[in-house]
Amino acid sequence: MLKPKFEIVLVDADETIFDFQKAEYTAFKMTLNSFGKNCSDDDFRVYSDINLKCWKELEKGTISRETLKVKRFDMWFEYMGIELDSKEFNDRYAPNLGKCGFLIPGAYEFLENLSKICDVYIITNGLVASQTGRFNSSIIKPFIKNLYISEAIGFAKPKKEFFDFCIDDIGESDRSKYIVLGDSLTSDMQGG
Repeated sequence: MLKPKFEIVLVDADETIFDFQKAEYTAFKMTLNSFGKNCSDDDFRVYSDINLKCWKELEKGTISRETLKVKRFDMWFEYMGIELDSKEFNDRYAPNLGKCGFLIPGAYEFLENLSKICDVYIITNGLVASQTGRFNSSIIKPFIKNLYISEAIGFAKPKKEFFDFCIDDIGESDRSKYIVLGDSLTSDMQGG
């Protein structure tokens, strides 16, 4: 067997391993239903666009994580003309999202094979409640050495401090042994 070029692989979670679009849709509908509400698929797409915009603001450092948690729902509730408490909605939404650990096709086999030749870690800007729930109930858990969540670390990808924390915790300072795999040019590739 050939020796891998990289010994340590930092893999993004959402849309790289986990099917975030499916999870977001499922968790959002579950949460809305728990409040006795529903929405059309078109209305959900508006929420999804708002949520993505808020996460991009977090990446740029223009909003805090705490602001993100409520702003996305405030904006959507205003769009829908409904009155719900955004903090309470988020407090129900995050655990619901944690129950939705849907994998992207091929992710299981990819991680299973990769873990045989490299140390694999998940890196994510997601929220602790949702990411730990999805990870802990996932069939990929045996292939992953550790899960690094920006909310727990205190810095979001692509900040250097996020990656410095991961590298310090892993204990291998030779950065030539690392590779970052992800779907985002701004948070994953730029950070890597």
